[in-house]
Amino acid sequence: MILSGRDLKWYIETGKLKINGVEDAQFQQNGVDLILDSIEGNPEELYAGGFYLGSLRERISMPDDLMAFVELRSTWARSGIIIPPTIVDAGFEGDLTLELAAFKDIKTPYKQRFAHLIFARLTSPSVPYKGKYQGQKGITQAIFDEGEQLNMHFLEEK
Repeated sequence: MILSGRDLKWYIETGKLKINGVEDAQFQQNGVDLILDSIEGNPEELYAGGFYLGSLRERISMPDDLMAFVELRSTWARSGIIIPPTIVDAGFEGDLTLELAAFKDIKTPYKQRFAHLIFARLTSPSVPYKGKYQGQKGITQAIFDEGEQLNMHFLEEK
């Protein structure tokens, strides 16, 4: 079930969900908008064909019965930016790192409402996330498992 903005506020008021730095104006009908804080290298402009890693201002702490879909706000998609489908797992704590690509040159939208999180309640509490990105701060580069590294190395040799 997708949660309303009112449901999210309840989760925050009870302490089950923490979104540090979020303000009332960021809550929407079915989720919360998050602010683009930084992009690797701090470019003033995103260039067509470029790939970037960015992070959001708000720090998230998810309960064991919610997950979230990370979506790009349509304003930025209509401006030529895309992000791949991303989820935030139940039990995740940390800053969110986003992968961005630009289809045309655009001024970097720092300090703007950039991403939209849509929260869904799980059918039952989950084993909390304990993966390699747990607790990440700021922009976090890809962390490959050993098998993934071998595959990436193989691709680079071709």
